[in-house]
Amino acid sequence: MMKILILILLIFAEGSVFGNNMPEGVTVDSTECNLNKGKFSYSFYRNKEMIGLIQPGTCHFDNVYNDFVDNTFYADFYINSKKDTFTTSQDAIKWLVTQIENYYKPDVVTKWKQLKIQPPKISLEYPRVWTYRLDKYPIFDSKCVSENKVVLKDSGGSEIIQIIRTPNTAKYSTKQVMDLSALMNRAIDFNKNLTVDINIDGKNFKTLEHTFMDVMLQRHYWYADENEIIYIGYGLLKDQRIKYPTIIKHIIGKITW
Repeated sequence: MMKILILILLIFAEGSVFGNNMPEGVTVDSTECNLNKGKFSYSFYRNKEMIGLIQPGTCHFDNVYNDFVDNTFYADFYINSKKDTFTTSQDAIKWLVTQIENYYKPDVVTKWKQLKIQPPKISLEYPRVWTYRLDKYPIFDSKCVSENKVVLKDSGGSEIIQIIRTPNTAKYSTKQVMDLSALMNRAIDFNKNLTVDINIDGKNFKTLEHTFMDVMLQRHYWYADENEIIYIGYGLLKDQRIKYPTIIKHIIGKITW
């Protein structure tokens, strides 16, 4: 990312087109200022959403008072409501690009907590700042008599991952469990999305990934044998898709039954 930033600063000139010299997925549009020809404001976009703006103080009439010329460059990162002012456009660009890179980089977890629960009998690691809750969830025609579900929530309270381990009362096959899931979640389409095999602590799961209403990335894991059904599922919104994949991979990789 630092190489990208250096490249931007080296090639930048007023009115230039940024092209692909931005963090991944970020584009920039430039608009010439009304009052100061040759000066430009810059709008930053990601996934068709405007996420930031850099604007010279002389772009609009409301920044000119009694012959006072506002030579300040105003930078605004909308996603986390951060603002700052600079004396040069280059400094404003450097600040905003750094904000974008820091916000959209994957979260790095250095402190994990160990979770061992029974029921449902599950052991895993999760970020120390996350929380969990247990639930008794009637699903897959299972006659469970105690908690059969654990949900992991991030530091903001969003439910990210759910793990269900429940008796296979109806003696369903893995395929039947998958079909029942598709009845509950119409976004699951086995004709459009590829199902692959994955081993989680010695048990062979079927897994599939898809989008839900074009806003959430979902992945499902299914396992069934004569005695039990295990389902793992997670859903990630747009920013979570960047921040959490490494964390989720760690969590699932550390599960033991």
